[in-house]
Amino acid sequence: MILLIASRKDGASMEMASRLLELFKFDKLDANRYTYKNYELKFIDNLHIYQNMEDLEERVEKVVFLSKHSSKADIKSLTVHPIGNFRKAELGGLDNVIVPSDPLGMSASLRYIKNNYSGDHFEITFEATHHGPYMEKPAYFIEIGTTENEWKQEGIADLMARAIMEGVEKDYGNYVGVGGGHYAPKLSSYFFSNDINIGHIIPKYVHEIISEDEIENAVLKTMNCKGFLMDAHGTKGRVKDMIAGIADKHSLEVLKI
Repeated sequence: MILLIASRKDGASMEMASRLLELFKFDKLDANRYTYKNYELKFIDNLHIYQNMEDLEERVEKVVFLSKHSSKADIKSLTVHPIGNFRKAELGGLDNVIVPSDPLGMSASLRYIKNNYSGDHFEITFEATHHGPYMEKPAYFIEIGTTENEWKQEGIADLMARAIMEGVEKDYGNYVGVGGGHYAPKLSSYFFSNDINIGHIIPKYVHEIISEDEIENAVLKTMNCKGFLMDAHGTKGRVKDMIAGIADKHSLEVLKI
């Protein structure tokens, strides 16, 4: 079962959930849960980034969080990203702990958004791995940024709902993204032009503090990882050296762009 989480404290989350219920005719189980085929939509009262979920049912295969995107620079964006922390957990989750990524599902959703959005108001992009909650199931966030004007914009919540439900998973190689800024522009651009899936993304702003074990863990928590997709200019030397060792140990590719 694929679990979809909507937070009542998040306007964009509720807007996407509303469109899911309308477009896909979910059946109501109770006040907080709705079901449709292999999906369950669950409403929670807390903000999802702080709602750790260590004890999810065995039948849950993966989790998708519906969310607004916050940006100090007020970047209008439609994004997806893996979750967890490569440093202190300031926005939920656990310190220096990442959650299994969902490279197939996350990549399918972003590919669908890119292929079906025809406007110019939003940037469509990955974000680096960041924030909570913590869990042991594969998960990703899908987000609309940054204000009510964006998530109420005609057709946008529909697009995001359909991206979750209708994005086609492709049996491409799964890679850990490395380097660049938070929105991983070079990695995102390469992704849209090539047959590849992306799981965890390790941004340059953690390269001075990340350990080799943490990089290796990003590989282990990116299902069937084939290698690294590296923004070579945006990757610090110490991380390049650690990646070379990990790639040799696990027989992984290193694609430099």
